[in-house]
Amino acid sequence: MTKHRPPRILVADDDPVSMQFLVTALGELGCAATGVASGKAALAACAQTTLDLLLLDRRMPDLGGATLLRELRRSGCSAPAIATSAELDAPTRAQLAAAGYVDAATKPIGVEQLAALLGSHLPQWFKPQRNSTADAPTGTFTSAAQSALLEDDAALASVGGDRQTLQALRGLFSQELETMSPRIATLPADELGEWLHRLRASCRYCGTTRLLEAAERLECELKRSRGAARDELLTAVSATVAALQDG
Repeated sequence: MTKHRPPRILVADDDPVSMQFLVTALGELGCAATGVASGKAALAACAQTTLDLLLLDRRMPDLGGATLLRELRRSGCSAPAIATSAELDAPTRAQLAAAGYVDAATKPIGVEQLAALLGSHLPQWFKPQRNSTADAPTGTFTSAAQSALLEDDAALASVGGDRQTLQALRGLFSQELETMSPRIATLPADELGEWLHRLRASCRYCGTTRLLEAAERLECELKRSRGAARDELLTAVSATVAALQDG
């Protein structure tokens, strides 16, 4: 990296675990990273300082994806933008590229993948990473009966092997789950769907395998009968909170 000022990077993500990890990892890579939890906050942050790169969550309650980038461009922010999301299929990638995003990455974004993104889009600061993919595929899990509550190896891999970072993320995640647990049974389907989307990214960062599977199943069943899947999610939330607090 050059001896000039560190690159200024904005992370916009309404999932607190994802945002905390990305801001921490970017700082360790030598960047001046700022995290915000909404599209409106991203607009405000861009109005206050000149940024070199944007990491923008594709789905946020107020502004996200193409809409957020369009508003940022209207406000005069010209920094290259990378979309992040818990899921990115080919049509979504094409839509994001058409909207002006220079890249897209599926969460969780590991430290090596993050370094590769910096090398690709901030070459004036970082040496491009060869033989490295910025968006490595994430695996699918098996049945909940075969899954552990906490998968330490997978979680450590996603946070660059830093156990202290993993413990901090798991503590934050435990607090969110405890806050959300009483609300899950009564959340309207649209709000529940948005939370499940964010939840899946946190699960992958924290290695909460069984909870991830329950969240994926409930998302699939939201348009059908929701009772059994919602009960399964509630059970997984309670068990995961206990495992996170004991870990």
